[in-house]
Amino acid sequence: MRFIADFHIHSKYSRATSKNMDLENLDKWAKIKGINVLTTSDFTHPEWLKNLKEMLEPAEPGLYRLKNTADETRFILTSEISCIYSKGGRVRKIHIVVFSPSFEICEKINTQLGWIGNLKSDGRPILGLDVKELAKIVLNASQDCLIVPAHLWTPYFGLLGSKSGFDSIEECFEDYSKYIYAVETGLSCYDEKTEVLTENGWKKFSEVHYSNEICTLNPKTDEIEFQKPIKIFSYDYKGKMYKLRTKRVDLLVTPNHKLFVKPGDVRTLKPFSLKETQSLFGKSKQFKKDGIWIGKDEKYFTLPDVEIKYGNRYYKGFRNKKIKQIPMKSWLQFFGLWMAEGCTHQGKNGDYNVYLSGQNKELLSEMKKILKNVGYTVYQDDKKIRIRDYQLFRYLKQFGKSHDRFIPSEIRFLSKELLEILFKYYLKGDGHVYGRTGRGLMASTSSIHLRDDLQEVALKIGISAYYKLDRKKGTFLRSLIYKNKTYKQKHDTWKIYFIRKNKHAVLPSTIKKYKYTESWVDFKGKVYSLAVPNHVIYIRRNSIPVWCGNSDPPMNWRVSALDKITLISNSDAHSPAKLGREANVFDTELSYPAIIEAIKSKDPEKFLYTIEFFPQEGKYHYDGHRACDISLSPQESKKYNNICPNCGKPLTLGVLNRVEELADRPEGVKPEGAIPFKSLIPLEEIIANALGQGTGTKRVDKEYQNLIKEFKSEFEVLLNTSEEDLKRTTLAEITQGIVRVRQGKVDLEPGYDGVFGKIRIFSKDEEKKLSKQKTLF
Repeated sequence: MRFIADFHIHSKYSRATSKNMDLENLDKWAKIKGINVLTTSDFTHPEWLKNLKEMLEPAEPGLYRLKNTADETRFILTSEISCIYSKGGRVRKIHIVVFSPSFEICEKINTQLGWIGNLKSDGRPILGLDVKELAKIVLNASQDCLIVPAHLWTPYFGLLGSKSGFDSIEECFEDYSKYIYAVETGLSCYDEKTEVLTENGWKKFSEVHYSNEICTLNPKTDEIEFQKPIKIFSYDYKGKMYKLRTKRVDLLVTPNHKLFVKPGDVRTLKPFSLKETQSLFGKSKQFKKDGIWIGKDEKYFTLPDVEIKYGNRYYKGFRNKKIKQIPMKSWLQFFGLWMAEGCTHQGKNGDYNVYLSGQNKELLSEMKKILKNVGYTVYQDDKKIRIRDYQLFRYLKQFGKSHDRFIPSEIRFLSKELLEILFKYYLKGDGHVYGRTGRGLMASTSSIHLRDDLQEVALKIGISAYYKLDRKKGTFLRSLIYKNKTYKQKHDTWKIYFIRKNKHAVLPSTIKKYKYTESWVDFKGKVYSLAVPNHVIYIRRNSIPVWCGNSDPPMNWRVSALDKITLISNSDAHSPAKLGREANVFDTELSYPAIIEAIKSKDPEKFLYTIEFFPQEGKYHYDGHRACDISLSPQESKKYNNICPNCGKPLTLGVLNRVEELADRPEGVKPEGAIPFKSLIPLEEIIANALGQGTGTKRVDKEYQNLIKEFKSEFEVLLNTSEEDLKRTTLAEITQGIVRVRQGKVDLEPGYDGVFGKIRIFSKDEEKKLSKQKTLF
């Protein structure tokens, strides 16, 4: 019988794992994915083991199914254990997956391990135990158990990893290495209130998709750059979150999240870099608030052409008024003040007027002079000026009333120097100074869109801004014109505070003095993140912005010491939708003894192939230094003696380098008896790439569900369905994407130093064409 198996996932009792990782959801998603044999995972956790015994019943030898059902999904008992210990003068961190043939054997293993550590603390328990001693305990419980080192090459927690592993299986397990028949190959976030700045303004992470451009900071040059996301993440998380709330920073992130900081001493010359949150708790640190914006240096603003109706009761017609070019500096002076103090008005007799009002007569006179110089006739009285021009009226009409105002993208992406003019004249209308010294700068608006645009403009002119709600809709206010009269506020109004200081220091002493918050808090819910080439993105939470951060079989074949070892692949999934990202395909009897025998024997007629990621997508494939945006192949790293050519610090050596170090064969050699493999990309990601949308969007989900309904499972679509049947069922771009992945025709950019690699199915030119086609519908 041919079937697909995934032997390594985690239950809801493991850290950073979805609450939906229970048996019912595992069974449901195994069917969607096309997985026939799925691990229960985490049998070392007492509560989870109790739940498994209550809900499962024996099926074939050593396999289980849900009670009182005819479900085809079979469950196999496995658990991952984290061993952290000292050996050979180094700290070793090794993850091991243990296979068990029965609940009875699970209980024997748990009894022994329970004397060593707290099994209730995590579905994947952390034990101060040499893996050799773990092997003794497991095999003493039953010789039918299987011990498999997990994610073999991962720098952290892999048996052959560069950071805390060994140079060989024999060095690790010593005389118990003869019992190691298989190894597993293989390859962080914000809360939902956090937003990220895009080319179209601020968006929640759940609203971002791959066609958006994200506001990023180039750590090398300090320049602000807009880049498309490489990867978008979202998952259910239950555990501790790092919370920091000061006057200038508001964060709620997972413990492994990277913050863009430098030491808190304001005299330090050290550059900003990405540091893990958990290493910064309780320490002094500085956050970066500004950046260098280049933008477009336009000389003229172009007022669009319009058709103007004219005539009388006997004759009517239209004439075209051509585009009008206005010197950009003059336009920004007018537009900045008009956004604050202007309006448009259409009279009954066909008058189309543009007004500017205010108490400052000198400012109105200045504006009158500017408008006359660009060719307008201007009428002025004590408190306002008026321009009667249909072309100007028509353009400004789109900005509506005060609560509708916004700054268009063609203005927001101008150079810093030009944006400073806009900012200066807006503040002349709606700006105020505050504070004891009168140096504080603020503005007010009733437009949420304009509020957000001003925050973006502030960043681009080298400062930062945050806002507070000033007055709520419905508030009663006294009239400034008519005494003893009140009116009701129609819209919320906001005060925007502009901060010239471009760094914010957070010290333990200031946290205590000003009653700021820095703590670990319990969290349960969705978390989000995304990856961009620059690794630093501009985010905000509760109105406060800040810069903040985000192996395969052929490699193993180069190490002859692994020839006798079977390579298996598993998903290590922490949520149901991630099941089967990597998996194993068998053609043998459906039973625990048959599966273990197929793994131990490496029989290619029984163990057909593994399903893999493209290894370049892994976070540690190449060598590199993320802080310097340096990515190097092992050969290039050798030229620099494994030292970053930019800053002189040691490079983080990736999986490929470690393979090179231990390899005794050239690239391309396939040893006799090696199990074949197929590289795939999850169906949802292929659809998202083809549509240019995020993986969580409704349209992507609709296409996904349509294919699953038609062909029964995701693996059936990815592996077996003919191109003709795909074309009949789904869009041509999606069919093309699936076929290309099957053929391995994808562009690969390797990951490095914790940065995910890029896998591009369609070229940039093709993506542009697809995007244009979609705008027609």
